[in-house]
Amino acid sequence: MNERTDLAELRDLFADQPHPTAERLAPARTALLAEARTKRRPRIRRAVLRRMSLAGGLVTAMAAGVIAVQTFGSPAPASAAEVLRLAAEAATATPWPEPRDDQYLHYERIAETRSENGVLNVGPRHITGEIWMSVDASRPGLLWHKPSTSRPQDPEYKELLTRCPERGPGRPTYAEIRAWPTDQEQLRHKLAERGDQMVPGKDTATRTWYGALNILGAPVPPEQQAAIFTIASTLPGIETEELKDTTGRSGIAVTRVDNLGPGGAVSRESLIFDKSSYVLLGGQESVPGYGRELWSISRPQLTDVLPAWSKSVKRKGCV
Repeated sequence: MNERTDLAELRDLFADQPHPTAERLAPARTALLAEARTKRRPRIRRAVLRRMSLAGGLVTAMAAGVIAVQTFGSPAPASAAEVLRLAAEAATATPWPEPRDDQYLHYERIAETRSENGVLNVGPRHITGEIWMSVDASRPGLLWHKPSTSRPQDPEYKELLTRCPERGPGRPTYAEIRAWPTDQEQLRHKLAERGDQMVPGKDTATRTWYGALNILGAPVPPEQQAAIFTIASTLPGIETEELKDTTGRSGIAVTRVDNLGPGGAVSRESLIFDKSSYVLLGGQESVPGYGRELWSISRPQLTDVLPAWSKSVKRKGCV
């Protein structure tokens, strides 16, 4: 299926009338659910809906046409749990590609490290990575690290990503996560098990939170993504705040505070969501006196093969 060809045919077929697709209506649907919870009267306005697609690995906006829809200027949800419940609904309402095991998920991940309070040896560092991730890891993936506009002196490099069984299982593949249960107790155990590799010996809630953050750092199937958000909404110690991701987008963040920073410093681990659609934008880790790291991730597209230039890229080890 060629998505761009399909869209062109639909545009020509319905040239004289707006055609409401599921993707166009997803933000309005999510906003409607939020408004219903706040029990406020909606305000109608015209909105320009945009489709987001990857073109050459860069996130670009394509105008999808101006149509009259209901959108709502309701206040932010009152609790972090409510934000995560809305994010769970958005995860399954927003269109998502259904990859085969032999395909690649092509997406962009941006990470940025910043120093705070004059701390030495911490940033600033900005990495824009274009990634081709094998769905079942049966073939090498590909990473293209691009210099950022803010730091053009940073090196550019391309690397094939091959899994090393002798180094342990590593992060689960997309195909493996797709097979994970969405049952709350079973999935909670999976996340805590994953989190134990990062914060061993900590309480179950902390291990579950860190396991969720780790898994959500790469594309996750919508059913499992929604279930992870639902589990996270039940964890103690979560709160909301306004944060910007690495692209400068302002979002509503769900943050958990703990003392796992160096020397027992209080750290803040956050997931950042779009204020209107509650789609996951990225996250942030902040440790006062030690700096902070932000990351953002684009929605993936599917491809059957790596770009032709990847044939000249040498393996630099394994992950």
